[in-house]
Amino acid sequence: MVSTLPPEVVIKLQEKLGKEEAIEFIKALDEAIKELSLQRKIELKEELAKDLVTKADLKEESAKLMEEIVKVRGEVLELKARLSKLETYVKVLIALFLIAIALYSPVFFELLKLLLKP
Repeated sequence: MVSTLPPEVVIKLQEKLGKEEAIEFIKALDEAIKELSLQRKIELKEELAKDLVTKADLKEESAKLMEEIVKVRGEVLELKARLSKLETYVKVLIALFLIAIALYSPVFFELLKLLLKP
């Protein structure tokens, strides 16, 4: 028998109830405490299990995140392509602007001669 009571209490119980009845009372008390302890342990485990993330939950969330990452990467690539296209348009516009200036400005020819002079 594993007694959960201090020795002084056991002695007092033996004095009041008698040795045999005290032993039976202590055994019954030990059993009740063990059952209560087990019940509380099970309740606590169930409560914690509700709050904890399982491996399956973690894998599911990880898969969702990976899908989102792939989607965002695709959007980034699309934006890079659009930006590259816009850069090309800007370069063409600059070239057209320079041609327009060259065609309508005699000073431009003089400036060009100065810049290209060896």
